[in-house]
Amino acid sequence: MTSNSPVVVAAPTGSIYDLGYRHYEGARRGRVWAMWSLYAESLRGIWGFGRPMSAKAIPLILAGLYSIYALIQLAFSSVFANMRAQGEEVTLVTYADYFTAMWIFLFFFCVAQAPEVVCRDQRYSVLPLYFTRALGRVEYAAARLASLATAIFIVLMIPNIALFIGDILMKTDTFTAIGDEVPKALPSIPASVLIALGLSAISLALSSFTPRRAYAAIGIVAYVLLMEAIPAVIYSIGRSPVSTESSNGMDRLFLLTPVTALQGANAWFFDAHLDPNTFLGHITAEEYLVAAVASVVVFTAVLMFRYRRVAA
Repeated sequence: MTSNSPVVVAAPTGSIYDLGYRHYEGARRGRVWAMWSLYAESLRGIWGFGRPMSAKAIPLILAGLYSIYALIQLAFSSVFANMRAQGEEVTLVTYADYFTAMWIFLFFFCVAQAPEVVCRDQRYSVLPLYFTRALGRVEYAAARLASLATAIFIVLMIPNIALFIGDILMKTDTFTAIGDEVPKALPSIPASVLIALGLSAISLALSSFTPRRAYAAIGIVAYVLLMEAIPAVIYSIGRSPVSTESSNGMDRLFLLTPVTALQGANAWFFDAHLDPNTFLGHITAEEYLVAAVASVVVFTAVLMFRYRRVAA
């Protein structure tokens, strides 16, 4: 039996409160400004600015260790000048071979700081906050890459500047020394740009696949060590007496090495001779340059692809 009584619907009990929030009334500067803001903030974070002293310790210590050889040479420049004046043979580090001699500290700089740049945003799920505004996925990855490359470039240029000043102080005529030293030092700028882009692209591309900084650091170390060791092992096997040829073209595998390729490309900028003890096989500096540029392009593409696919 049905009832003819009307159905009474309860009124909603919710309330609306004015919390005092105000709309943004400033200028909306668009994507370029958003990229610049993210780039500047990322660069500050790499060096630990605005954070406790413990966050500044690792990058500053590693940058100091990378530059220490050049700083010592600068500090004792007058001593070396006197030794040369007395006819003594003094072996000093040059712009061309500095990265080859001290690259390990720069490598650990990337291992320590690259995960700091990209892993936190994934771990704490803040990427949607970036991508819902003017900043896109490609712009986000480009800003992060540019910040790490800038930090590495700064580390690379510190010893070059120290070497430049030290070489000038070793000579009596300052103006003549500057004129002689500038052409020698100028190739260090494009060489440092390529090295910074190469290391930052590799480090960030690998770090972007995990939200855990420890896993990212292990991945960078494992990739670099394996890609440096595997070509050397295969090349050694190819040169064994069992083989019919000296290397069977296996030396081309050295073009895949992340660090050796950058060292060879660095030598190309200075028109320096490739040390056979460091560069095995018969690969030229031009080939290493092409391999280094290709590595930058490939790992940058991997980084961009990763952020186009990452959940946010």
